[in-house]
Amino acid sequence: MSLLITNVEIFVNDEQNRVIRNGAVAIQGNRIVAVGSELQLREAYADLPVLDGGGRLLMPGWVNVHMHFYSTFARGLALPETPRNFAEILKFLWWRLDRSLDPEAVYFSALLPAIGAAKAGVTAFIDHHASPHAVDGSLDRIEAALAQVGLRGILCYEVSDRDGRAIAQQGLRENERYIRECQRARQHDPSHPFDGMVGLHASFTVDDNTLEAAVDLSRTLNRGCHIHVLEDAVDREETFRKYGQQSVIERLVRSGVLTSGAIAAHCIHLNEKEKDLLAESGAFIAHQPQSNMNNAVGRTDILGLLNRGVIAGIGTDGMTPDVKADVRMAAWLHKHALQDPNFGWEEIQTMAWKNNPRIYREISGQPVGQVKEGFLADLILLDYWAPTELTPDNIWGHFLFGFIDAPVNTTIVNGRVIMRDRQLLHIDEEKIAYEARVVARRVWERFYQTR
Repeated sequence: MSLLITNVEIFVNDEQNRVIRNGAVAIQGNRIVAVGSELQLREAYADLPVLDGGGRLLMPGWVNVHMHFYSTFARGLALPETPRNFAEILKFLWWRLDRSLDPEAVYFSALLPAIGAAKAGVTAFIDHHASPHAVDGSLDRIEAALAQVGLRGILCYEVSDRDGRAIAQQGLRENERYIRECQRARQHDPSHPFDGMVGLHASFTVDDNTLEAAVDLSRTLNRGCHIHVLEDAVDREETFRKYGQQSVIERLVRSGVLTSGAIAAHCIHLNEKEKDLLAESGAFIAHQPQSNMNNAVGRTDILGLLNRGVIAGIGTDGMTPDVKADVRMAAWLHKHALQDPNFGWEEIQTMAWKNNPRIYREISGQPVGQVKEGFLADLILLDYWAPTELTPDNIWGHFLFGFIDAPVNTTIVNGRVIMRDRQLLHIDEEKIAYEARVVARRVWERFYQTR
C-alpha cells in the first residue's frame, strides 16, 4: 500500500539517534520512500492517502532475536514434579511440553504471542522451534500464524538427538525444506518476509554425526546455525561426559557451528578463553535476562563480550513476545550485579536499538530497524507525548522511564497497517483465544501422560 504518515515526532534510530519534530513519512509499497518535515512531504506526496499520527512518537518496530513460540501452552501449566535445577526444568517441563505438541498446537502456540507482539510493537522475530512428534511442516505452521497477524520472521527447527536419531534427521530435513522454500520465495519476491536458519538445541544434546550434518547443511544453503550455548553448567558437564570435549565453544567453533551469521543464545558459563574464541568466530549473541533469572542459571558477561567486539542482541526466550521487557531487565540486572549505577546506558541501548535490527538485517538481508529512505516500512506509533524535551542525547532515558510503557496505537509491517487505534485489523482475538484453549486442553492431557 501507499501512505503518508503526518503529524508525528520521529525517532529515526540512526547512529546519531536523530529526532525529527513535526515530521512525516512517505511509504510506497512496502518501503519508506521519504522522511522529513510534514510541510515538505505533504507537498511532494500530495497524492498519497494520509494517516494523521496525532502528534505521537513514530519509531521502527522492535526486533526480538531469540524467541520460542512453542512455549505458549506452558502458561498456567502445573508441573507434576518440582524441578531442582535447570536440567530438571528441561526434563520436567520443556521436553515434555514440546513432545506434546501436534500441528494445530504449533500453529496456535505461534498465533497467540504473534497477536501480543503486534499490540506491543514487535514486528520481527528470530524463532527457535521444537515439536519432536510434529516436525514435518512445523515451520510452515509458524509462518502461517505470523503471516495471519502480519509479522515477519526468521525460523528454524531445533535439531537434537535427545529424542533419537530418526527425529534428529527429521529436524534436519525440516530446516532444509523450509530454507529452500524461503529461498525460492525470495526469487519471486525479494521482500518475502520470512527466512530460515539451521536450528540446534545445545551441544550436550547433539551428537557428533548430527552436528556434522547440520554444519554441512548450513554451508550448502549458506545459512547460519542458531543454537543455545552454555545456558547452564550442564551443557559443559554433559558435553564432556558424552563427547569427551571439555570446552563447548571449542567443539562448536571447530565443527563450524559458530561462524559469522550464526546465533549463540545465552552464553552464560564462558571462561575467558571461550569468550575470546566466541568473539573470533564472528557469531552473534542473544541475551535473555528474564529467562536466565527465572531459571536461576546465572548472568551473561555482556560487558566482557561487547569489549571483545561481539555483536550482542536481546531476545526473550519465550518468556514474552515483547522484547522491551527484556531490554529494561537487562539494564537493571547488570547495574545491580556489577553494583555500577552507570552501566548499560550505552551498552544496552546499542544492543536493543542498533544490534537487534543489525542481526536481523545481516541474516535476512532485509533492511529493517530505521525510519530511513529505502528501509522496509516496519513502523509503530506510540501514545507518547514527551513531558520534557526529546533529544538524541536523552531519548534512551525517555524509553526506560516513559515510552517503554506507552501503548502502541498503530503497527505497520511491510508497509501494511495491521493495527490501528489499538485494534488489530482482521483478527478476532476472542475467537482465537477460545480455539486455543480447546487445543491447550489436548496438549495438557498429553503432557501429563508423557515421560
